[in-house]
Order: sequence, then structure tokens, then C-alpha cells
Amino acid sequence: MWRSVLLHEFPDHQVETLHGLPGRLAPNSLVLEPSDGIVLIAPGRSLHYVLDTPLTEVTGISCRLRFERPGLPVSSSVPILRLGNAVELSLEPLTSYQALVRVRLHRKYHDLGQLPNSSTHFVELRLDWHTNGKTYLRADGRLIGYHDALSRGSRLTIEDVTFGRPGAVHAATDSCFQLGEFFIRALNRRTHWPRRNLAAVNGN
Repeated sequence: MWRSVLLHEFPDHQVETLHGLPGRLAPNSLVLEPSDGIVLIAPGRSLHYVLDTPLTEVTGISCRLRFERPGLPVSSSVPILRLGNAVELSLEPLTSYQALVRVRLHRKYHDLGQLPNSSTHFVELRLDWHTNGKTYLRADGRLIGYHDALSRGSRLTIEDVTFGRPGAVHAATDSCFQLGEFFIRALNRRTHWPRRNLAAVNGN
């Protein structure tokens, strides 16, 4: 059964009104102040949501996020999204015009596609993976990467969701990006799920 782990459409421009499974924003996320439905992710400014109960036996993920990364070409790894210690999505240096989109599932890395180094508009990036190994990466609805056997047979554990790199105050300036709406969904073998949390920051 697919369920939302975490989603936000910023209808009221408040980070605190995240919708998702029971959990809480980590203290370093509370400095985030959305402007016009956008959050700046930068060194020392991450969005980190910790689940009250880790999800185990996850057999599929579907992640969609809108982001914009203006500025200099990517010169070092730019962490975009991390799900626990199991999944990571990042931008890696390639050329002065293009950056690699790298996916890590457990200890398996794969460069799944390419994106422009910087842009003046938001890109909707979507990553879909299933335990059968089929992995899709789309940008604005267009398929830009595919793998038919990435971490086939794996079962994931998700303890938290992170945009950016928590605590990295002195990271490279090209690691900044702007985050818009996003959703994270997971396919889990469990039949009973915790109730959704509608006031995540307060844990109510």
C-alpha cells in the first residue's frame, strides 16, 4: 500500500504545517522561513524531518520535488534529498553546463541522468524506485534516466527525510538551492500504518 511519508504544498507559506507520518522537524529546520512558498536550502539551512517510528520493509519509493539552483556550476557534491541512510539524491560535477544526477540506494550508486548546472526556473524532479530494480528519473515529466536492476530485491528502512545537509555551515556556496512543493511516498509491506500527523512541528 502506498502512503505519504511527507508532503508540503506551502499553501500558507509555513514550514510547520507539513503533512506526513508522525514525527517532528529537527531543531535546525526551525530557522527556515518560506517566502512565496519557497524555502532556501543552504549551508546551515536544511529541512530535516524525523519520523517517530522508522519505516521498515519499504519496497518502493516515489519522490517528487520542485527545486531551482541558480548560481555557479556544481563544483562539489550537492545533496538534494536523503531518506534515512538508504536513499540519497544529489547533483555531481560534470561540465560547466551540465550536472550529473546521482542516486544511491544502500551502497549502490548510479548516475541516472543530467540537469543544467543552473537555471532561472523551477524544475520538477521525480524519482521512482521499486524493489524489482526498476528506477525512473524524470524532469518536468520527461524521462531523463532509467535503470532496470538498481538494488534489486532490497528492503529499505527510512528513519527521516532530509533536504540539504544538516549542520554543514561551511559547505561550498554552490550547494544552495530553492525548494518548492514536494511529496515523498513509500510502498510498505505492513498493513497497518500510523495516523498522519497534521501538525508536525508540535507533534500534535
